[in-house]
Amino acid sequence: MEHKECSVSLVLLAAMLCVYCRIDFVKASIVRTEKGFTHEAYSKLRFTKMMRSRAIQDTSSRSRRSIVEKGDSGQRDVCADIIWPQRNSPKKLKSPCPTLKVWVPKKDGFTEFIKVNEKSEVEGGFSIAIFCHALHLLPYTVKPIFKPFINGTGESNGTYDQLVDHIRGKKCHAVAGDVTIRGNRAQHVDFTIPYLNSEVYVLAHASHEWNQTLWTFLKPFTWRLWITIVGVCLFTGVALAILEYREKNPSFSSPIYNQLIMVIWFPISTFFFQEGKIQNKCSKVVLVIWLSMIFIVIQIFTATLSSWLTLDQLRPRLPSTFEHAGYQDGSFLKDLITEKFNCSNKELLPLKSVEEYKSALTSGIVSVVVDELPYIELFLAKYGSEYMKYGPIKQESGIAFAFPRGSLLLQDFSRAVINVTESEIMMEMKKKYLGFSTNDTSQPNQTPPQSLDVQSFIGLFIFMGTIIVGAIITSEVSIMRKNKKVLPVKSSTDL
Repeated sequence: MEHKECSVSLVLLAAMLCVYCRIDFVKASIVRTEKGFTHEAYSKLRFTKMMRSRAIQDTSSRSRRSIVEKGDSGQRDVCADIIWPQRNSPKKLKSPCPTLKVWVPKKDGFTEFIKVNEKSEVEGGFSIAIFCHALHLLPYTVKPIFKPFINGTGESNGTYDQLVDHIRGKKCHAVAGDVTIRGNRAQHVDFTIPYLNSEVYVLAHASHEWNQTLWTFLKPFTWRLWITIVGVCLFTGVALAILEYREKNPSFSSPIYNQLIMVIWFPISTFFFQEGKIQNKCSKVVLVIWLSMIFIVIQIFTATLSSWLTLDQLRPRLPSTFEHAGYQDGSFLKDLITEKFNCSNKELLPLKSVEEYKSALTSGIVSVVVDELPYIELFLAKYGSEYMKYGPIKQESGIAFAFPRGSLLLQDFSRAVINVTESEIMMEMKKKYLGFSTNDTSQPNQTPPQSLDVQSFIGLFIFMGTIIVGAIITSEVSIMRKNKKVLPVKSSTDL
């Protein structure tokens, strides 16, 4: 028994040793696996940290570069947003100004032309778009740096005259904006070819007018047509007098002055009063043709006269004095109103946007607004149903870009502006920024009907003249035949 118990104990001990060794082997395997996994995870984590560090460094370097660029330019690259990706096309010629500092006016209104946000960053606008497209057409590469003309508080640093004077004597500088070419400004800088017309107009309320006078009933026909109609009637009377006189009509055997009266009165009295008696059959044909002509002329006259009588036209309601006129703030128009209309500038009101134009005109604070054509058209495109433009009251040279005197970019830039204004880009930019359409619906004014001239009835007159001449010839031939048929009576002496 003891031997058996000893054998069992040895077996159990050996089994426990095997189990223990197995457990140690499994633990060692797990430890090696964990060590391998930990090393791999650590490697991955280290790689991730290294990539993040590089990304942070790249971001930091880009931020530093952006800060440096912003410190140099003050703005982002506006032209890249307007004409990208065509902007980076390679150019072979060497640029006289690789970097161009472009000064832009800051305005509270009319942001359709130039838009500078609250952070004093140039965002674009119609004028900036035209400038960028012209810059792209230059035969060499020029990098624009747009800078708003502002002071330390972010407000406008002065008038347009001060802005233009700011680039005087500076080589690679320019002014991009809605700058009007003026004589005093051209003394200090050079301007490109205008990209917009800038005649001065008056913006006023529109009033309905029927425009009818004492002589409105004569407007359907021109004076030449009226004279022609009277001449045709006289010609018809003369033809009837000839025809009836040849038939021995007693109405035409009276003295000469009575015959002249019958020339005018006979065609009318025959049809309407039955006073005249027709003896020549050809006279009836002439009267029928004459009556048909009168009927056609009367019908056309009635239709045209109704158009004139129902004509509804819009007229600008202009005041007797321009003392209470509005003008665009910061422009030269205040002095223009004072000089042209001989009024004081105490009551003149500066306005900054089309919304202020609308509000001032509606409330009656100003009676009219005096401004240049592009801004008037912009207003009429939005509120044109109740307002009209009157003028132009003064011709201006146009709106253009300014460069310093003697700038090497001026001639090439002017040619580029011409190419832009003649291309489809101009209309696309007007539609995009100014909201202009190809069909001008800003002035819903009814066009006056056209007065009819002789050309409108020339066919009718020729036809009537041919019939009358033919009737006279036919009548003469008939009379000659009757005379031939009458034989002479023989006397008794002849027998």
